[in-house]
Amino acid sequence: MNILLSLHTGKLKQQFFPSPLLKQLRALGNLRENPHSTVCTPDELKVMLYQIEVCIVMAWQGAPRFTKEVLDQAKDLKLIVTPGGSVATFLTEAVYERGIEVCSANRVMAKYVAEGTLAYMQTGMRQIVQRQAEMKRGIWNPAPCRSLLNARIGLIGLGTVGRFLLEMLQPFNVKVKIYDPYITQEMMETYPNVTLCSLEDTLSAQDIVSVHASKTEETWHLLNKERLALMKDGTLLINTARGAIIDEQALIAELQTGRIHAVLDVFEQEPLPLSSELMALDHAVLMPHVAGMVELERLSLTMVEEIARFGRGDELLYRVPFEQFQHMTR
Repeated sequence: MNILLSLHTGKLKQQFFPSPLLKQLRALGNLRENPHSTVCTPDELKVMLYQIEVCIVMAWQGAPRFTKEVLDQAKDLKLIVTPGGSVATFLTEAVYERGIEVCSANRVMAKYVAEGTLAYMQTGMRQIVQRQAEMKRGIWNPAPCRSLLNARIGLIGLGTVGRFLLEMLQPFNVKVKIYDPYITQEMMETYPNVTLCSLEDTLSAQDIVSVHASKTEETWHLLNKERLALMKDGTLLINTARGAIIDEQALIAELQTGRIHAVLDVFEQEPLPLSSELMALDHAVLMPHVAGMVELERLSLTMVEEIARFGRGDELLYRVPFEQFQHMTR
């Protein structure tokens, strides 16, 4: 089995594929590594894919798209895997049309993101960051804070992260409203505390609103000025999905009023510029897109194990079907 690790040399490759894991890959077949120190071009990818059966892709720093033209030079390609989440940033429909299997560590990473979201909910409700800052300024502020217990929560989009989050929230006896046009009430039968609602209802009268939608043309600036205004005073807004789902300038204006507060893990521009007005807001806790940045080697190991299953002819456990690909972040 000929395997291509298309990730270019550098720190990210070392984090995802340390030497012991590369050794495991080499034990599965003939491993070819990308010799370049920058993201390869489509032409370079064409050359590297010659006689390759399995390609490992990591798109966090960019990756060429697997277009029809690229695939024309990859006659032997049968499997594409990524230790990342979405595959929609680098794959095209042509991959599925040719019957190439696609696998992703999305389900593994999603659990970490859900865990991170839960931590952000408790951080925001307990005002942990703000109280720590006060303590370091000599301010002893024993005022009551809020609790996640019995909270009313609105989820914008469900997906894999949202489903894991629902499981993690069960001990807190929360009431959840969900806006997701691709989910039916029948699919939520095992969650008696969940109600499917319109976007407007999901935003209104919640203690917490958490964003979990994919970034697509339909969700770009889904939370605009008018919709942000629907949130009640004191709402905690959390975004661990993609920054562009929220109109950032409208959010800044809303946060500047002090009416709502937020924990933001993602932004329209990343890294977030020091000049961003978000930096000066006491009501915003800012994190550098790290909700899913946990045990990166484990994400890669999941895909190495998937390649081993493929080599043995076993059932693949982390397949990304075409229907899921269509709704993934782009």
